[in-house]
Amino acid sequence: MTRVNALARQAEMLALLQGAREMPSVPDFLLVFVIHMAAVTFASASGFEVSFSGTLDRVRPAIVGISTTANRVLTNELLDDENVRRILGLPEGAFIVETNATTTGSGVIIDGDQGYIVTSRHVIADADDVAVTLKDGRVLPAEIVGSDATTDLAVIKIDASPLVALGWGRSSGLKVGDFVAAVGSPLGLEQTATFGIVSGLGRSGLSVDDYEDYIQTDAAVNPGSSGGALVNAAGELVGVMRGVPIPNERSQGIAFAIPSDIAAQVVQALIKDGEIKRGWLGVSVTLARTDEGVSAGLVVDQLACNSAAERQGVRLGDIITALNGRALSTEVSFNNFVSLLSPDAHITLDVRRGDATQRLALTLSNPDSIQTAPMHPLLDAVVFGLPVSSPSRACMPTGPVLLEVPPDSAAYAAGLRTGDYLTAINGEPAFSAGRIEGLLESNDGKISVDILRAGTAYRIEAE
Repeated sequence: MTRVNALARQAEMLALLQGAREMPSVPDFLLVFVIHMAAVTFASASGFEVSFSGTLDRVRPAIVGISTTANRVLTNELLDDENVRRILGLPEGAFIVETNATTTGSGVIIDGDQGYIVTSRHVIADADDVAVTLKDGRVLPAEIVGSDATTDLAVIKIDASPLVALGWGRSSGLKVGDFVAAVGSPLGLEQTATFGIVSGLGRSGLSVDDYEDYIQTDAAVNPGSSGGALVNAAGELVGVMRGVPIPNERSQGIAFAIPSDIAAQVVQALIKDGEIKRGWLGVSVTLARTDEGVSAGLVVDQLACNSAAERQGVRLGDIITALNGRALSTEVSFNNFVSLLSPDAHITLDVRRGDATQRLALTLSNPDSIQTAPMHPLLDAVVFGLPVSSPSRACMPTGPVLLEVPPDSAAYAAGLRTGDYLTAINGEPAFSAGRIEGLLESNDGKISVDILRAGTAYRIEAE
């Protein structure tokens, strides 16, 4: 069929649809039938293949089901209620251990030769055993290669052949309205494919992960979809499914995926090092606007003493107009960019200070080189930066700054955050590694930590 004839047929179908819409007596089912026939006719006229089965035949062998078992402490808000614990006969300090707890999810084979599989971190977190179910029915044990709490991504590995891998696509090339499919194992139903479009890009503010730059889609997902594939019409992996937006709630036609451009970078680092090594900049920014409501840049509203930024010229109140020559219009975009930088990474910040503008060249700190002290269980996994002389009058605290508080740590759960200043332990000043060590060793099982956050003092207590 020539292009002219195809266009003519398309025009006829559009006229038919318009006429059907203008007829109030046309039943809904008949209108649906007319639309379906129009789509089929359009597809035939344009040479477009209506079925997506060919693409799925290539994709599905790379999609796996994942199940894990673990023995873990059962946590529930009700169990923190004293009255509930009394009814259950739980003495103070007792806890309930859940044995052989199971979790299911999905994964995508991204290296058929080595057996590497990308999935969601929360699917395999704290697992004692991980099993992978392939499309051909084989169930194989898997080892955890590495995981990253910030992006909720993980890599596992199986020893099997032959394996079909899915190639990475470019999420940066996606546009709202592009056709996509989500493939995974929702509710344990393996090799399930659902279809939709890209509903939005750059979604954030869900308070699910520290790094939030999601692809939003209306492809249906359910528990178990996390870690599965979001593929484009060419069958390329453009996202790793994050699942429903809010834990313990059903999806309302909205699902999210971690963009492939980010996922591929994280996966590569996890395969290489088993973890993501991040640099520390030490600034917090907030969006500044003019009186007319126009964005005026990102204002440095918090500056960690002795951080890479503070030691290399950044000051409170600076307005950051660009990072590495790229304008960033939101706090989220700035934080996302910085969170992917490695230790010792070199960056430039364009800042406006008063009426003057300047470009600052900065090198991020390496947390591995920071002096640390022995930890109480509350402070386990927390990285301290001990005080040194500071050139900035804005930096008055004499205690160490918390360089890294992992989101899955006891410290984070208790309320500590990266950038907090530790001013005292059990009411005693903590200003050196030796002092911190002595205070932690002398505690009787209980600990109180005094911190300073954005000029406000807090006390956090734990056992």
